[in-house]
Amino acid sequence: MRLHNDFTLYWRVIPSGKKVVYYYAYDENGKRHGGWSTGETNLTAARKLCNRLLKENRLIPNTGYMPTFGEYAQGWWEWETCAYLKKRRKRYNLTKTYADNNKKNLKNHLLSFFGDMPMNKITKNDVEGFFDSLIEKEYQNTTINGYYGTLKTMLIEAVERKIIDKDPTDKMGKLVNDRREIKIITKEEFKKLFVNDWKHAWDNDHISCTANKLAALTGMRACEVLGLKGTYVYDDHIYLCKQYDEYGYRDTKTKDKHNIPLPASLIKSLKELKRMNGEGFVFSLDGGATPICRRTMYDDFHRALKKIGIGEKEISERHLHIHGWRHFFNTEMLKGGLTIPQAQAVTGHKTDRMTEWYCHFDPSEFEKARDVQENLLQPDPPQPPLTGNAIQQGQKTEGASENKILAWPVQGTGQGRKQA
Repeated sequence: MRLHNDFTLYWRVIPSGKKVVYYYAYDENGKRHGGWSTGETNLTAARKLCNRLLKENRLIPNTGYMPTFGEYAQGWWEWETCAYLKKRRKRYNLTKTYADNNKKNLKNHLLSFFGDMPMNKITKNDVEGFFDSLIEKEYQNTTINGYYGTLKTMLIEAVERKIIDKDPTDKMGKLVNDRREIKIITKEEFKKLFVNDWKHAWDNDHISCTANKLAALTGMRACEVLGLKGTYVYDDHIYLCKQYDEYGYRDTKTKDKHNIPLPASLIKSLKELKRMNGEGFVFSLDGGATPICRRTMYDDFHRALKKIGIGEKEISERHLHIHGWRHFFNTEMLKGGLTIPQAQAVTGHKTDRMTEWYCHFDPSEFEKARDVQENLLQPDPPQPPLTGNAIQQGQKTEGASENKILAWPVQGTGQGRKQA
């Protein structure tokens, strides 16, 4: 057998006009492989690189081996070690929630279907088969699209790493959106919960009632409500800058920080809780050290709905949950005359194209939001019985009491409730 050098260097002019040193090499059978770029522009540096690759037994790239999806997936979505997350976090503010959700999708759904498939053997038909298998199990399309998003991210990265030549899902669309419509709480139901007889609806529980009322009148997310501390409660507004969830006390989902106007009656309720918990968490049972848990806030909301006549079946059919307060308040603000950017400035639910608008938002517009809040808190005027004369003359019965906004005393021990 003819003897060959371990490698041979040569020059190549790349499309940019730059001269780069390439090399080719021979395997143990004398078969020539290459060439490959060293990325170097002088022979000495290129020779040093090739000698190092030779010592590491990496002179000839292992082009024959193709990992399975399961092998490729090892270490993916681990917050501290995943190479993809490290790369993305240099450029974007990713959250651990994002990583954990994708990790669950990978572990619970993708590995069982694609795990044993070689990466270069995964086809568009295989992905369609994955869709079909989940549709047969009656998963929602929107849920399946979430799993598909995780898979597609990993396949695109495999192309970037040159593990596969092409993403098999290229130009493959998502399933049609079948997200269930959320039928939000009506204004009349809001008044039953918070205005007419809140003590009955909430079993005299001031904490959960006020927490839900705050969400309803601001569009704040549950974790943002629970993250509110007494130090951020002011005379006519609160300052939203943090949230509290399973990852602890941290920045909000959008990293946004802004003031939110509140009506006087709600400020009074928050300050009553602040007197109990100091500068710590407002909605707390341990002096402000930790907030009540989110499940408590959810469960108490559903119990209150049942107290005003909305049964379990209707709750399920209307998909009523805590996040629905965000939909409720957005709707009420738009009905009350606020523009979309003004509503977004209050809720913090913004898009990139609105960023410039927010930078110039006039805080005086908060008065419009406060008007909406105050209107929601107004009790419905009593309906007096009509006399014969009143019917004929269209007159109202005199002596109707003036509208008053409820001021809530702190009542109830909250015993048996869970902290976060």
